[in-house]
This record gives sequence, structure tokens and C-alpha cells, in this order.
Amino acid sequence: MAHGPLGDRRLPRRRLPADRTALAQSQAGREHELHRDARLRLHHARLALAADHGHRDGPDPERRGRAGAAAARVRRRERAVHLHLRGRGPRPTRAARGRAHPRDRAARAGGAGAVTVPADAVPRRLPLRYLPASYLESSPKLVGSLIAGAVYLFGPAVWPGAWAWLALGPLIAVLVCEPVWRWTFTRVALTPEHLVVTTGAFTRRQQSLAWADVGTVDSRQSWAFARWDLRVLTLSQAGDERTKVHLWAVDEDLHREVTARAGHTLGTAEDDGTTEQPAAQTLPTPGILLYRVRLAHLLLASVVYGQFALIGGGAALGVSETLELFGADAALARWLPLPPVVWAVAITIGIVTLGLALTVVRYASFEVRRMPGDRIVISYGLFSTHTRSVSRATTIGVVLQRNIVETLLGRVRLSLLTTDSAAQLGTNLLLPSLPRRVVEHLLHEAFDGDPSTRLLTGDRGARAAGTGTVVLAGLIAPAILAGGVAAGQGWPPLLVLATGAVVFAIAWPVTVVLCSRLRVDAGSDRVVLLVSHVVQRQTMLSAAAVHIVGTSRLAGHPLFADVCFYAGMPRTFRALRFRPAEVDALSARIAATVPLARTHRRAPAPALT
Repeated sequence: MAHGPLGDRRLPRRRLPADRTALAQSQAGREHELHRDARLRLHHARLALAADHGHRDGPDPERRGRAGAAAARVRRRERAVHLHLRGRGPRPTRAARGRAHPRDRAARAGGAGAVTVPADAVPRRLPLRYLPASYLESSPKLVGSLIAGAVYLFGPAVWPGAWAWLALGPLIAVLVCEPVWRWTFTRVALTPEHLVVTTGAFTRRQQSLAWADVGTVDSRQSWAFARWDLRVLTLSQAGDERTKVHLWAVDEDLHREVTARAGHTLGTAEDDGTTEQPAAQTLPTPGILLYRVRLAHLLLASVVYGQFALIGGGAALGVSETLELFGADAALARWLPLPPVVWAVAITIGIVTLGLALTVVRYASFEVRRMPGDRIVISYGLFSTHTRSVSRATTIGVVLQRNIVETLLGRVRLSLLTTDSAAQLGTNLLLPSLPRRVVEHLLHEAFDGDPSTRLLTGDRGARAAGTGTVVLAGLIAPAILAGGVAAGQGWPPLLVLATGAVVFAIAWPVTVVLCSRLRVDAGSDRVVLLVSHVVQRQTMLSAAAVHIVGTSRLAGHPLFADVCFYAGMPRTFRALRFRPAEVDALSARIAATVPLARTHRRAPAPALT
């Protein structure tokens, strides 16, 4: 046989240790022969390819294409064997042992000499439209920073003067350079098994997330990105920020492809389920409609949650600082010489009105749908839309909650408890503050939950709110008492207020533990965590989601029970009232259902250049 220009390369045989059993020796021998055969095939394919290139009369394209396809096929087989021998991959399949891959057959039929890389595995940049969209989105911050810098620079009487550029300069530089940096040094690749995102210029960072591990998908489209039909995608596996993969700009085609591979597509259309009457009829959307918000419910939810004070207060503070910066506050006071009480009332009305308006704009068209594949999709937004898809695998329970105002009105909140977040409005909140009958119906129909809970079937009105009122009074009284004692000692007013705040901050978690209760329902295979405090909160957690359960004992008697689970971060629920038999049964269940360690690790994503 002609050896060609590469020569004959001898392959040494691998010696097996003598202390292995016969079964291990036979298995290792088969793996060794498989590995050696792969190297021989690769060697012969290289010889044939070199011989084709050595013809002076002109190479044969068909023969060269067959040799190239064979060489690539053997390289894949050799890589699979290497990974399996090192314990980093499963046993090579039949396709990896030398059977022609459909892509190789297509390349050979086309007469191509080299095997082309799949189009979906080729790293791609962010869309070029991301640059104008990002600059348009950050234009208010950029213009405001430039105006503030000019005022500080040319207004020596305004503190801190030109020194403000020590903070404004880096901020403006980030707003200008960040879009170009992301577009230049970000690469996105979609493989059949993974999503791979590579970022960085001097230090390259590669994030690889398997499609099967994607638990939640957040899709955001701001008012600026909507002009260029772009979205921002965030794929999450858990609550840790390091496990989230961000795609700063995707077009409609890439958005559809990524969500399809992650299993978070909209799916096929289904009939709407029983829900509260919608505020307005819109175009039909796939999935079962569970809830569509009304304007009255959105305004009530803003008041109940205190969103109007947070959003409106922040906006009012920004307007006040702007007026003070340009000296318009003094001129406004001269034009409107009103008493301080009237000014206070006007500012309060302005904060409430502005907060309610911004809440409606942010959370308008709030909808909850159940999609095919047991997924919950939450969408909201008027000018900037946000859609969140949560898979059933990441949902570990539901949370029912109501404060004193909601108890008086007979309303309850319902939210999801997932492995990536335990937040409410804007993330996992399913229903704003709604009547108990609506929550009871949806809990039973949509989530197969038991509606016979205390928050849904208990009393309403002043009698039901009595517990929260008593607890709140019990928290305020010690704080006032501590402040009075401090004032009697002649302490300054600020120190008196700080003393009362410290006492209140210490008494709050203590009373939460004193008002907590743990129940384990063996019939429905769930754990119920109930807190009857100022805010009544009932968490119905799947027993399989509990990682650790234990008790704290004093003189041999159980004192506290601790339940540990993961919802965005490790969380612990401590209860004073519980039954030791139920805790022991839950502990035995956890010990019996601990998942076995993986015997085969997933092969890593291919490195991209």
C-alpha cells in the first residue's frame, strides 16, 4: 500500500492494568479498539486526501469531496470517543462510530471538498439596528446629563460646580460607548443543544445554557426598540444573576427561533377559559386566558401595594430637584403665594395622581395566560412591553397574600413561586388584588390547587383584620415607649427617633416568627407555610421543592421548625407552631426522594472562535 507524503504512522497499543476484573478489562479493551480504529480511519482519510492533492494533472473534485467528508466524520467520531473515555460524554452513538451523517452525504453529493459548518452554529453579531435603538432609548439620560453638566460647569454658584463632572463624565462615557462595545464584542450562536453567548474584548467570557435547562424567558421591548422591531431577551435557569443569559437585541426571526428552541413559544390557539370579564376585546392570542386586568383593579392594586407612593414620590422628587437646579422653585413660590398647608395638600395630590398614572402606563394590558406545555405567560405594558414565560418545571408553589386593607375589602393576591424569583408585581404576580371568589375559582381550575384555605374561606371585614391590627399596635407601642424613655433622658430628637426605629426593626421579625405556622398535608403532597401578621401570607409549596427541614430543641422539646427551599435564592421559613410528627414525615420523604447523582454529564458546548 502506498503510504503517500504523510508516511506510515504506527499506533502503539494501550496496556491495560492487570488488577482490573475480566469484565472491566473486556470493556476497556473494546473502548481501546474503538479509539484505535477511529485514529486509523482518520489516518487513512488524510492519506487519501493528500494523494488527491498530489496529482499534477488536476485533482478529482468528487474524490476529494469524499475524502474530506470521511476525514470530518472520523474527527467527530474520535472526539466522541475521547469525551467518553474521559468521562465527559455518553458512549458514542452509531452515527459517531463512523456512519455517514446526513450533512456529510449532502456535502458529498454537492461535490464540496470541506464540510460546511451548520448555519445555526455560526456566531452572529447583534443586529446593526441595535445601535440607533440603544442611543434613542438612552437619549433622555444622555441629554439630561449633558444639561446638568453644563449647569454645573457654567454656574459657579451651584454646588458642587465643575467637580460634578467627576461623576457625570464616566456616566456620559458609558452611555456613549456601551452600545458600540456590546455590538462589537458580542457573538451569539445557536447549537442544537445550547445557546452560546460570547462577550468581552480583553477577557473573553463564554456563557453556555442548554435549551433543556431554560426555566424562564423574559422578553422586553421598550418604546425605542419597538421603532426598529427589536427585543431584549433574558433566559434564566435559576435566580442567580450569573446563570442568566442576556441577548441585548434580537430581531423577530431570532426571537422566534430562540423561544422555539427553549420551548417557550406561544403555541397553538385554544379557547379562553373562565375568567373575570375582560376590560376590552383584543385580537385572539394563543393560550387560555386566565385573567385580563381592569383599570379599576389596576388602580386599586397600585394603592394597596403602595406603588403610587414609590413611583409618584420618585417622580415628584426628580421634578423638585430640577426646579431647584434651575432656580424655578423660588419663582414659583413668588407667583403662587399659598399657605404651607395648601402646598402640602397640592404636593400630596400631585404625587398620588402621578403615581397612579405611571402605574397604569407601566402595567397596562396586564394579562395572564396558560400556554400549551403547562407554561404561564405574563404580559403587560403600554409603551414598553414585557412578556415573561414561566415553565412548569420551575414553578414550586403559589403564594396567597393580603394586608389589612385587602382584608377589609375581602380581596386576595395570587402570585407564583418559582426557582428564579419570589417577587410579585412585574415578575411572578398572576393576579392583582381581586375578590376571593375569583381567586378561589382560578386556583382550583388553572392550578389544581385546593381553594379551601384560610385566606379564601375565612372571615372578612373588621373581624378578619383584627389580628393584623393587634399585631401592628403591639409593634408600634414598644417603639413609642422606647422613644419616650429616650426623650425623658434628654436625648436629641434624631436619636429618639432612631431608638424607636431600632426597637421596631427588632420586634418585626420576632413577631413574624411568633405568628408563623407550618403544616404538612400528606394527602395533597404539599407544605403550607402560614404567617398571620400585619400582612397575612400563605405559601403552598410542593413537598418535592423542600431541600432541608429541621427542628431546634430546648431541653429536649422541639421549639422551632425550619424549612429551606430555593426561590431566586436560598430561603428559610421558621415556624413556632408545628406538629413534630408532620416534620418527621416530611424529613423522611426528603430522604427517600433525594435525586440520584448524574452518571453521565452533558457534553460541553463547542468552543467558538
